[in-house]
Amino acid sequence: MHSVRRTGGPGRSRTDDRDLREQPAAVRTRRMFSRKRKFTAGLLAAICPGLGHVYLGLYRKGVAFMFTLLLDASALLYFSSIGMQINVPLLILLALVIPVAYFYNVYDVLQAADFVILRRAQTSDKDNGEVEAYRNPFSVERGPFFGIMLIVGGALMFAFYQKPGWLQFYIEHYSKITVAAVLIAAGLWAGIREVWILWKQRRSEQSREGER
Repeated sequence: MHSVRRTGGPGRSRTDDRDLREQPAAVRTRRMFSRKRKFTAGLLAAICPGLGHVYLGLYRKGVAFMFTLLLDASALLYFSSIGMQINVPLLILLALVIPVAYFYNVYDVLQAADFVILRRAQTSDKDNGEVEAYRNPFSVERGPFFGIMLIVGGALMFAFYQKPGWLQFYIEHYSKITVAAVLIAAGLWAGIREVWILWKQRRSEQSREGER
């Protein structure tokens, strides 16, 4: 006689039903927490630019937003307190930086919140393909650029508050040359970077074809 094992007993069915009820509840709880986390990050970014990034763990980017607005405000006070012929157009450009940086701060923190939520989510209805669609916001948290920005920005802010005579003379006579040189250097850096990226991609494709 072969014994037949029963798998559909009443105890087993009640346990399965309870597990099925608990799983959607846990999924709904995680989704509500994710929405609350994104709302909190957006609210903090709207109240104080950069604070939402700090809430998500993007400390360097959050401090960078705060520091940029402080430096822009210092430049506005400096150029409005001294008399130069470039005051009016320069003040307009500096004033436009504030709303642009503010709204970009809110947009960027919402994108970063989506990335953090998708990366930490462990539910079955989300896969890794959705995370790859977002750019990793933590990639900018490494590198020497943050320290260089603080040193240069701090020196500029100190000069704006001290108002030395040589700074006004330099801006009046050599500001155009300086801006042109910075734009040329930025263009050369961007072009060399793109050529380097394309060369690496072609090299990787050739190595893959050689392995095949």
